[in-house]
Amino acid sequence: MTHEEFESVAALDALGIANFGELAAMRLHLAACHPCRAAHAEFARTTSMFALALAPIPPPPYVRERVMSEVMPDTAAVANRWWLVTAATLFLGLWGWRELDLRASREREGVQRTVIARLQQQNGRLNAEIAALASADTRTIALSGQEIAPAASAKVFLEPDRRRAIVFFHDLPANPGDKSYQLWIIRADQPEPMSAGVFDVTESGKASIVIENLPVSTEMKALAVTLEPKGGAPRPTNTKFYVAGDT
Repeated sequence: MTHEEFESVAALDALGIANFGELAAMRLHLAACHPCRAAHAEFARTTSMFALALAPIPPPPYVRERVMSEVMPDTAAVANRWWLVTAATLFLGLWGWRELDLRASREREGVQRTVIARLQQQNGRLNAEIAALASADTRTIALSGQEIAPAASAKVFLEPDRRRAIVFFHDLPANPGDKSYQLWIIRADQPEPMSAGVFDVTESGKASIVIENLPVSTEMKALAVTLEPKGGAPRPTNTKFYVAGDT
C-alpha cells in the first residue's frame, strides 16, 4: 500500500472500523514510517477532539419510533448501522481535515522556499555591492553639511568605470511629507544642475541613493542636496544646500 492508503487506514482505525488485515499491515508499516506514525497519532487525537466537542443531537421522536418499530427484533443490528453512519461521517470529516492540513503545510513550505530564494538573491546583490565599494578603482568623496544643516554629511562611493555612485547621508533633518530631498550634479559643461534623484529621510537622519548613468568624471564639478516639492523638481527651486561638496 502507498503512504496515502496507510493514512486512510489510520483514519479508519481512529474510528474503530478498520478490518484486521488492514490493521496488521498498518502496524508493520508504522514501525518503520515516521510520517504515517505521526498521521495515525494525529487522527486519534482529532477523533477525541471531535467526540468532546460535538454536542449530542437526539433524532426527532417520530424517527426514533419508526426505527424502533421496524427493527426492534434486531437491536444490535440497528445500533451497528447507526454507528457505521456516524463513523462514515467522522471519517470523511477527518480525511478532509487531513487533506487541508497537508495542503496548508505544502503552501507554507512553498512560501518559505520563496522567501529563502529572495534572501539569497538579496544577499548575492549585497555581496556584489560590498565588493564593488571595496574595489581599488572606487573613489570616495565627502559632502559636508551647509549652513542650513551643519551637522549633516554624506559619503559618495564613485565607480567611474560603471558610471555609478552610491551616496550615504547622515544626520539630515527628516523631510516633511510634502517635500523630498533632491540630489544635484553640478556639471562643468552645463549651466544648469542635473538631477540625480530624490530621496526621503526618516527621524534617524539616514538615507542612501544609487546614481546610475553618471556623467564622466571630467564633466562632474560638484554634488549638492536641496529640499524640493514632493517628487522633485526639474531644476533647484532654491539655493539652500543641505550638503554639498566638490568631486
